[in-house]
Amino acid sequence: MTSLVRNSFRKITDDHPLWKHDFLIRCRDGNLYLSDVQILAVQMYKFSKEFNRILAGILSCCQYENAQLVILENLFDEMGQGDVTQSHPELFRRFTRELGIDDETLAETPTAPETLALIETYLRIPSQYGYVAALGAVCYASEGIVSSLYTQLYKGIVGSSPLSKESLIFFEVHIDVDDSHAAKLAAVIEPQITNEEEIKVKLAIIEAMDARVQFFNGIQRQISQNNWSPNSLLFSKA
Repeated sequence: MTSLVRNSFRKITDDHPLWKHDFLIRCRDGNLYLSDVQILAVQMYKFSKEFNRILAGILSCCQYENAQLVILENLFDEMGQGDVTQSHPELFRRFTRELGIDDETLAETPTAPETLALIETYLRIPSQYGYVAALGAVCYASEGIVSSLYTQLYKGIVGSSPLSKESLIFFEVHIDVDDSHAAKLAAVIEPQITNEEEIKVKLAIIEAMDARVQFFNGIQRQISQNNWSPNSLLFSKA
């Protein structure tokens, strides 16, 4: 995979309309309310806790040991390197607890349809386009954008209310670590890129980025409906 091809993958994410989304603009401006962050947090958790299953789905389609190892290393990091108290879902629950959302409420609150569509997009890509394209989607449309995306979300979150440093570890880990994950995934993808695979990777990246836009559309929809509080399961299922 030449630098030109790598840059073409990055250009898809860099130029995507995601970065002009109204919700991210509000985050960059530090213009979120606590209720907005609560809505965001619940739906982010719904996606984040499925990331292991997304990686496992790619692993099940991959027959090459070097690629399997990189995916497993990523999975191992997601699971706290064997320490369940440091698993990424648990780190996220520290955040939601600090926001006043207990674990039972977090589990019972429905997954918004836009969030479900994002999850299903990532789960579908391996069977539709193959493991190389699926790794491309994770590499460029997830791990590759997380540092920038979470930095923007972080700015909005910390501006909404006082939060302890301990509760924000999930964001700090992803801002600092996921660039290295992306680099390792890119190295695995590189020798597998043919003209056909390049097209599939681009399609997978675009679909993943488009689904991320819809995710934030869902956040905006729920904020505008203003029908949720952490003490009641009032998320709209529409």
